[in-house]
Amino acid sequence: MTETATEEKIKEAARIVFMEKGYAAAGMRDIATKAGVNLSLVNYYFRSKKNIFQIIMLEKMHIIFGNIIPYMVDENTTLEEKLNHIATVYIDTISEDPNLPMFVFSEFQKNPEDFSFLFPIKKINFNEISIIKQFKAIRPDINPAHFMLNFLGLTIFPFIAAHLFSKMNTGIFDNIQTVIKERKSFIPLWMKSILETNLTAK
Repeated sequence: MTETATEEKIKEAARIVFMEKGYAAAGMRDIATKAGVNLSLVNYYFRSKKNIFQIIMLEKMHIIFGNIIPYMVDENTTLEEKLNHIATVYIDTISEDPNLPMFVFSEFQKNPEDFSFLFPIKKINFNEISIIKQFKAIRPDINPAHFMLNFLGLTIFPFIAAHLFSKMNTGIFDNIQTVIKERKSFIPLWMKSILETNLTAK
């Protein structure tokens, strides 16, 4: 097995272990056992649990946001085009790893300091990116934070809810994967209705 193949095998094992046990409970030995390699080899490639965790999370965040952020800042697409594209890309991407949002939020709540490496995004002035400027041009009366929170909630929360309700016999969530796919069409329509609704904060 090549070095690259071995490294990928260890990373995949680490992804599984972190998902199953959480960051705090997972150990390098657990990762080695899952990968079917000795502990010294895991240490050779990644040096520490924190290091391998950060590498995996950076890769996951790149997969999620790598196709979204360029569209958010694109000056040549309309707001409607952005909403359609981002909803589709996000749902398709997370559908391949539906436990990721639940895992990230759970780990972030327990150890927010461990995620500080993920946030060069803090340096971005969101008021200056295209999607926000377009929203403010249409609805200057609404704080764009409401727009972003609604959009993120409509796209992210269904995966968390699906994870929770999959353990219950609710009936309405029996075809949750179909429901989530349908949301690729519904979310842009719901967001458009927010843009058109005559509402003000009281």
